[in-house]
Amino acid sequence: MEQEDTLLLQQIQEGSILAYEQLFKKYYKPLVLQARFLLNEEMEAEDLVQNLFVKMWQKNIFTFVNSSIKAYLQRAVRNECLHVLEKKKVHERKMLQYFASLEKPIENDTLEARETQVQIENVLKDLPMQRLTAFKLVYFEKKKYQEAANEMGISINSIKTHLKLAIKSLQQKMIHIK
Repeated sequence: MEQEDTLLLQQIQEGSILAYEQLFKKYYKPLVLQARFLLNEEMEAEDLVQNLFVKMWQKNIFTFVNSSIKAYLQRAVRNECLHVLEKKKVHERKMLQYFASLEKPIENDTLEARETQVQIENVLKDLPMQRLTAFKLVYFEKKKYQEAANEMGISINSIKTHLKLAIKSLQQKMIHIK
């Protein structure tokens, strides 16, 4: 097995697309499982692994691998997942700060700021009722996931899903605001 990987790696380093495809087919599913375990999201895990393979091919990273390709790929997926999770944390923190600032009344603000707030409130109104309720309970009323889940009569995982979808929806619609 290790010998097969060494041969594939050598062929990839020589520019063999067939060897690259074999390596991809061999490790794609196990790497997606690893990424899904860390990210808790199937599509995101698949995208991450695909993008990793593309990046490694485009940047010719395989030429720098001189150890176990399996271990290298597993480490690369782990690092990419940690990077994605960190970016999500930072983005969510910024979103929370921003939405917390919406709770405060606008005083002596410019017309543009008021228009922006109205647009954001309209975006929130467009959310499906369950998502809006989950969003308000967690971000405006500062309730814990369990409290929000109990109040809405749904599971914590459902709360997380509603919040994730609400934030994604807000992000997409807020791109057009400014």
